[in-house]
Amino acid sequence: MHKSIFVVSTLLVLSACGGSSDSSSPSNRPSLPPAVVTDSVGELAPILSQGNISLYGDTSFVTGGSYGFAITTNNSDLITSVNWQQISGPALTVLAPHSQTIGFDTPEAGDYAFRINVTTTSANLSFDHEFSVEANTLPIANVRLDHTVTERAKVSLRVGANGNDISTASVRWSQVAGPQVLEFSQGQTTPSFLTFNLPEVTKDELIQIRAELTFSDGSTSVDDSFITIKNAQISDNAYLPSIGVVASQDMFSFNPNSPYKDAIESCVYNNTLSSTCNFGTLPLLGQVNMTPSVEDILDRTLVSHEWMGLRFKEYLERSVAGPDMLNLLRGVTAVVISYDIRPSFYWTATGAIYLDARNFWVTAEERDTLNEAPDFRSNFGSDLQFGVFWRYVKDNQPYMPGQRFSINARESRSFEVLEADISWLMYHELGHANDFFPPSSWSSLSANQDPRSYFQNNTANSSAMIESFPLTSVQMKALAQVSFAGEDANASQRNYDASDIQNFFEPDISPSYYSYLNEREDYATLFERFMMQYRLGASADIGIINVNNNPNFAVTWGQRDRFNLPSLQGRTRFTVNRVYPELGDVSAIQQEQLPAPVLLRSGVAWNSNFDLSAAENNTLLQSDAALKKDAKQLSDTWYLLEDGHHHKRGPTINHK
Repeated sequence: MHKSIFVVSTLLVLSACGGSSDSSSPSNRPSLPPAVVTDSVGELAPILSQGNISLYGDTSFVTGGSYGFAITTNNSDLITSVNWQQISGPALTVLAPHSQTIGFDTPEAGDYAFRINVTTTSANLSFDHEFSVEANTLPIANVRLDHTVTERAKVSLRVGANGNDISTASVRWSQVAGPQVLEFSQGQTTPSFLTFNLPEVTKDELIQIRAELTFSDGSTSVDDSFITIKNAQISDNAYLPSIGVVASQDMFSFNPNSPYKDAIESCVYNNTLSSTCNFGTLPLLGQVNMTPSVEDILDRTLVSHEWMGLRFKEYLERSVAGPDMLNLLRGVTAVVISYDIRPSFYWTATGAIYLDARNFWVTAEERDTLNEAPDFRSNFGSDLQFGVFWRYVKDNQPYMPGQRFSINARESRSFEVLEADISWLMYHELGHANDFFPPSSWSSLSANQDPRSYFQNNTANSSAMIESFPLTSVQMKALAQVSFAGEDANASQRNYDASDIQNFFEPDISPSYYSYLNEREDYATLFERFMMQYRLGASADIGIINVNNNPNFAVTWGQRDRFNLPSLQGRTRFTVNRVYPELGDVSAIQQEQLPAPVLLRSGVAWNSNFDLSAAENNTLLQSDAALKKDAKQLSDTWYLLEDGHHHKRGPTINHK
């Protein structure tokens, strides 16, 4: 049963800020999907239309299903704000109530209703929509998640099966309606996973994507997902589009009453930003408050979903690393957390850190909102014969990513896993921020300066560190350009095995393979490794491994807590003293509180090398594919200089 009641009134307002800038274009940067307007593959009929608003979505509902609704205007008006509010029925989990599109699961039968409040460029509207959910006991397909995406952006969808095993089902994806999408690609090894690019649109449009499952018993099930393509102003030469990033139009200040609301919504993450806001508009936190509170941080936090800000708040309040983060965040202008940021990065152009929301999810519903589309960097170094693995270990157990979490089983994560997943990322990105804008600089910054011009006219501390403590392996530096910057491997590099890499790496003073990319990553990695051990008791492992004809990933050479080698202590101390001077006597901490490095057990499987005192056990604890996936999860963070150069946070597993 459907019933809709509209209330119409008149409308209000908007605001912005800006300036000017230039940027150069690295040769290996990604590019935006082409600005192509495509023909429709089929027409969608609205559930209802009244005035200039049309409501689309599912019309039949059973328990255990995944469903969605979307609204667009049917004229040239723009929708400027939306709020979906459930007003009847058993509670549903709706994690994007501010978006034109919502997705949700229906665990219980009953009668439901939403009230949708919409503001367009000509009116305010409010209407109710009712629907009923019937009881069901049969296995059904669940495509997650209906949502809104900016034109020309990448989209990912995943289908599961409520009540049946998706791994034994055959999956067929198709587009049913709406402007034809681009690069429609079903995963070969994971057919339940789909990615595609959105075309350009001249007004908000809706597409309908269908997954058809055939289970091993011959039964079938079909589910649809509705994606709203948001018409947006995108300047290809603006900061983000010029480096291949399309920002969500659904970003908002986590604290709606923040005094910096307008500044963070205008100055750090949008598709028209082509200049750097000055410190008078958006100062570093440390310029205005040397002892910021959690609320001060949240005043600078921009999110695509409210749950991301709530998880960030919980982390800052509960984590043993929380006080460190409050101090280290003084070196940034803003924190951006979004479903479509992948990988994480720090950017000198804005002075902000950009965090992948994959590090913040706790519930299965939160994970459903994330974009899983891979990026162009995924196959860098794929023709190398070795892998340099890394991980964190605590109490002889994997600390991060910790235990594996099944997407299909809808598993949740504990706060302890959340803390581990966020802490290394934050220490690393804030190492970057406090490299470019160290505590010693904050008091000298003026209101008419900006992050970009300051960076152009001042030397980062990492430059001084590498002059005093240079890395010497020419081979490792060249290989890092292959693995992390996308250069082609030459014949010699393709022939190196793990023993060669050990000979290049072990005598040098680098804490990680990734540190060879440049001094910025070297600096941030040193700080991250130190703080993870000092504050959280988490040891960093590095393992050099042949990836061919080595099914158990037996370690050729590896080391735990390498950053605290006597030969590395000076460069680590240099870094920590400048990033975090309030920490105190770093030399005493190194000598008295941090463990001495130890070698991993050569010839033993990577996943049997947690307890280094244990008898050798070469049992493969995970499948080849699962191990590679875990290693890749630890590789995806970057920082960006103002010129738009990507710098990847590794190490990765490189394999044929």
